[in-house]
Amino acid sequence: MSDPFKGTLFWRPSEAERASLRGHLMAELPAGHILWTHRDTLAVEGRDQTGDRLAVTSADPSVPAAVVQMTWTGRPGMAPFLPETEVYASVPAMIEALLEEAQ
Repeated sequence: MSDPFKGTLFWRPSEAERASLRGHLMAELPAGHILWTHRDTLAVEGRDQTGDRLAVTSADPSVPAAVVQMTWTGRPGMAPFLPETEVYASVPAMIEALLEEAQ
């Protein structure tokens, strides 16, 4: 399988690490967050090289891909816009943005 994050500042962790990262993400999502209603189908696909951001996908076409700036506090954000999240119209659009960022 080719690496969808090749050329970006992200990499694809092992399946076990992605599951662990998903648990951390779920702990940080407050009710009202843009990803809250999609939490059942969220999957962590990648992590940036600094470890601060996660690339996630959702089965819901209204929020198919996003990059989440994790706080690593282990608790929901104090406002519904935390953790900061950038939503993309598709996985290819997210990868394209990540490639541009890496240049």
